[in-house]
Amino acid sequence: MSPERRVVLAGALVAALAAILLGSVAIPAPHDGGDNATYLSLAHSLVSGRGYTELWDPQVPPHTKYPPVFPLALAALMTVGVTTWGGFKFFMALAVGGAAVFAFAWVSRRSGPVAAAAVAVLVLLSGGWLQASRWVLSEPLFLLFTFAALWAAERSSTQRWALLAGGLAILAFFTRSAGLPLVLALLGALVIAREVRTAAILGVAFLVPGLAWFLRARQGGQGAYQSEFWMADPYQPALGTVGWLDLPGRAWANLQTYVGGVLPGEWWPGVTGAWALALGVVLVGLAAWGWVARVRARPGAAELFVPLYVGLILVWPEVWAGDRFTLPLYPLALLYGGEALAQASRRLGGAATFGILALAFLGLAAPTIPRWLALSDEGRTCRRVAGDTDPVVCHRAGFQELRVVAEWAGVNLPEGSVVLNRKSSLFYIFGGPPGRIFPFATDPGPLLAEADRLGARYVLLDHVDGIAPFYVGEVLAAYPGAFCHLVGWGTEGVVLRTDLFGIRPPEERLPGLSPDQLTTCPEGYRKVPDVPIPGSSPDIQRLLPSIDRMPERVAPAAPPDPAQPDAAGGSP
Repeated sequence: MSPERRVVLAGALVAALAAILLGSVAIPAPHDGGDNATYLSLAHSLVSGRGYTELWDPQVPPHTKYPPVFPLALAALMTVGVTTWGGFKFFMALAVGGAAVFAFAWVSRRSGPVAAAAVAVLVLLSGGWLQASRWVLSEPLFLLFTFAALWAAERSSTQRWALLAGGLAILAFFTRSAGLPLVLALLGALVIAREVRTAAILGVAFLVPGLAWFLRARQGGQGAYQSEFWMADPYQPALGTVGWLDLPGRAWANLQTYVGGVLPGEWWPGVTGAWALALGVVLVGLAAWGWVARVRARPGAAELFVPLYVGLILVWPEVWAGDRFTLPLYPLALLYGGEALAQASRRLGGAATFGILALAFLGLAAPTIPRWLALSDEGRTCRRVAGDTDPVVCHRAGFQELRVVAEWAGVNLPEGSVVLNRKSSLFYIFGGPPGRIFPFATDPGPLLAEADRLGARYVLLDHVDGIAPFYVGEVLAAYPGAFCHLVGWGTEGVVLRTDLFGIRPPEERLPGLSPDQLTTCPEGYRKVPDVPIPGSSPDIQRLLPSIDRMPERVAPAAPPDPAQPDAAGGSP
């Protein structure tokens, strides 16, 4: 069999394995984070002709945080009739499988089809890649563009392939901002190869849209990366910000997290503590050895990408450290680590080298099997429980109640209502009215000031995670006279309930009340009698408003009069 046919056959086997693995772990339930809803809402905005705007926000501002390629891809799917969580997730799995095939093709050009197949299989068995295929998030498309770009860069002996690699890298950047190191790496590789003219063409092709996006992002929408980056913890603003001198300490803390937890957890999910750290050090040490050897021989785009990307993820806020950032590094680390092992065992002979590499492969692959089986069982159970109607029932009660209160609020609150809540885009996707995330502060002042500025009359205390109970719970306890109880979901008398509270106008707020004096909301806060909520359905588009019912852009409410002591919502 010719070498070309062996590569094609091995690639086909990798694609088949990807279909089996990713199909087996598929789950119809939506992710319980807000990012998936944000992407879908942005796509809905594009399809509806409202531009790249935040329809879940009462002021409908232009979006400045996430680059637009992934929402554009979702919008394209919407235009051809994809409307359900399962439908969108099918294409996420397809993108992850495609990324694995391109990773195989890239490694194959460097080390042959056997090594490439081993790397692709281990990548597909890693927890991060399996999980990425299950959710409507930007990682699958980012991985696809990244490894398609690296594969094309290996063939960049002609300008056509170099331009293709650069175009894919630019798409990766406009899928996730973390794609910037890939663009810089490709430009650097072209300069090293003295392809200055091609590098100049790609540089201009990147700088024009990149500058436009940078200027747009400087508008500083809610939660913009440039502001969150400098926070000690974006979820605890009270901790303040960090400076340039704090970044080395942050990098060291993130390095410990990645080496001692995230990386070993991808292939040894049951190992923790000192053993996990030791395994992580071995993985990183071998990968670094192989990377140095490649750099000494002939550095390419991949070799430049690694330090740029690692440096980027090490200086992100520590609370963000996780496998969502490390996914693109796995094929590279496995390739470099395998080459280092092969080099170290070369003196022992070919058979011994093959045996060592085979044992290393099994040592990584075998521990992942129980997790894969568990994820497969989880997906199968969810599909059985949800059937064809309601994938949200696969989640715990707090998340199900979020969906119920969103649908209820969408039809039972007065027109033009605004609800402060923990996951405003998810609340909107589930059929709720526009809203914004409440300030992460335990003092009532910031929350009430935000409510007065936006004209928000409601705040939701949910139990999707611990954020709302911590912040909203403390605000309610500190100033109960500024609120009223509207409706609740869950078991009476149980502490963990989902409750929707009304926010009283400034002139009706009563200082000095104790928490047990919090009253029921008067008439006007809800429609009477209740309007039944829509029946359960996996169709996302069913809940989203049509173009005719979308809110117009509104101006912020006038700031409260500082002469009114309760207008700013200060604690008594």
